[in-house]
Amino acid sequence: MKVINRIMLSSALLVMLSLLSLLSVFGIILFFDSLNGDGGKEMLDAKLFKAEEQMSGFDASTEQWGQLHEQLDSFGYRLLVMRENNVIYTTLADSGEDRINSLTNIRLGKDALAGRVQDATFIAMNKEGYLIYAVKQTADKSGGNFYAILRPAILISIAVIVVIVLLSQLFTRRMAYRILRPLNALSEGARRIENGDLAQPIIYKGNDEFASVCTAFNHMQEHLLEERRKNNAYEQARIDLVAGISHDLRTPLTSIKGYIKGLRDGVAQTQEKREQYLKIAYQKSTEMDKLLQKLFYYSSLETGNLPLALKLRDLGQFAHHYAAAVHEELAQMNATLTARIEPAPHPVRLDSEQMNRVMANLTENAIKYAGVSPLRLNVSVWREGDSEHLLFADNGQGVPEEHLPHLFEQFWRGDEARTQTDGNSSGLGLYIVNYIVERHGGTVTARNHHGLQIEIVLPGGKEASVE
Repeated sequence: MKVINRIMLSSALLVMLSLLSLLSVFGIILFFDSLNGDGGKEMLDAKLFKAEEQMSGFDASTEQWGQLHEQLDSFGYRLLVMRENNVIYTTLADSGEDRINSLTNIRLGKDALAGRVQDATFIAMNKEGYLIYAVKQTADKSGGNFYAILRPAILISIAVIVVIVLLSQLFTRRMAYRILRPLNALSEGARRIENGDLAQPIIYKGNDEFASVCTAFNHMQEHLLEERRKNNAYEQARIDLVAGISHDLRTPLTSIKGYIKGLRDGVAQTQEKREQYLKIAYQKSTEMDKLLQKLFYYSSLETGNLPLALKLRDLGQFAHHYAAAVHEELAQMNATLTARIEPAPHPVRLDSEQMNRVMANLTENAIKYAGVSPLRLNVSVWREGDSEHLLFADNGQGVPEEHLPHLFEQFWRGDEARTQTDGNSSGLGLYIVNYIVERHGGTVTARNHHGLQIEIVLPGGKEASVE
C-alpha cells in the first residue's frame, strides 16, 4: 500500500475511534439519565399514593407523629406537622423558613392535596386542626444522581482520550518506522558511496513510492560502478598508450642517434653509405613524427580542442585526390586503392586536413589487419537523398561479427595479441575516425562483405548542419 494511502487510512481510523468514543460517553450519560427520568417518575407515583393512604388512615388525635414518620419514611417522605402556624413536629432535612412558608401558603380543604413546591414533591392534609405535610425532597436526590453520572462520565472521557493518544502514538510510530526504514537505507547507501563502496545495493522489498526511489538509487549506483570500471579501463589504456608510445619512440630515436654517430665517426666512408644512413635516419624520424601525431590527436580528442575548418568541398574530388596521393606509397606495400565516384556533384562541408586523417586511419587499419596480399582497397562515393555516402572497402578477411559494434570504441583492440611495436596498435585509429566524422555531423558504420566495409554518411549540400 502506498504511503499516502496509509496516512489517509490512519487518519480515518483515528477520527472514527474518536467519534465512537464520544458517542459511547454520550450513550452512557443518556442511559443513566433515562433511568433517573421516566423510571424515577414511575416509582415516585406509586409511592405517593401509598404515602397518602398512610396519612389518610392516621388518627391525628393520638398525636403519634413519630409513628407516622416511620410509616412515611419507608416511602422516602419526611413529615411536617403544623397547627395555628406553629411547627408541632418535623423531620425535614431543610427546615428553613422558605420551605415551610411555601407549604403553609397552600390552602387546604377537607380533601388531601398532592403536588410540587420548589424542588420537592408533597402531600398535604388537614386533619382535626392539624396541617400534616409529607415531603419528598427529590431535588437533592436528582442532583446527586446527576453528579453521580457526571463523575464517571468525566473519568470515562479521560480514559477515552488516553486510549486515543496511545493508539495515535502506536499508529504514528508504525508509520514513522515504515517511512524511516527506506530513508535510513538510502542514507546508509549514500554513506557507502561516499566511502567508495558501490558494490552493495539497497535492499527494500516494500510496495510503495520508496520502492521506486530505492530502485532508482540502485540503478544510479550500478551506473556509477560501470562508469568507474570504464574510467579505470580507460586510465589503464592511457597508461598503456603512453608507455607503449614512449617505448616505441625510444627505438627509432636510438637508431637515429646511432646512424648520426656513425656519420660523425666516419663509419660511412662512401657517399652511397652516407646516403643510406641519412635515409634510414629520415625514415626513423618519420616514424617518430607519426607517434607524436597520435599523441597530439589523442590529447585534442580528450580536451575537445580538435580544430575544424569547415569549407564547402566536393567529396568525390576529395576521394580522387586522396587515391592519387597514396598511390605510390601503397604500391611499395603491394596494395592498390581505386576510387569509384558517381558522376554527379557531391558537395559537403568538411575539413580537408581532418578528413584526410580519417582516410589515412582507414588505410592504415586495412594494411595492418586485412591479412591478404595483394591488398585491394576501394573508395566509393554516391548520394542518397540529402546525404553523401563514402564507402571504404578492402578484400581482406573482415572481422568477427561480435567485434563490429566495438570497432570505434576508444582503446579497443579485437585481437589482444596485437603488439605496439610500430606505435599503430593503440586502439585509437578507428576511434579517431568516428570522432572526426561525428564532429562533421555524420555517422560511421562497419560491416563485413567480401572483406571489411566502413561507410561514412555526411550531410550534403550548403544546408548541412555541423556541430
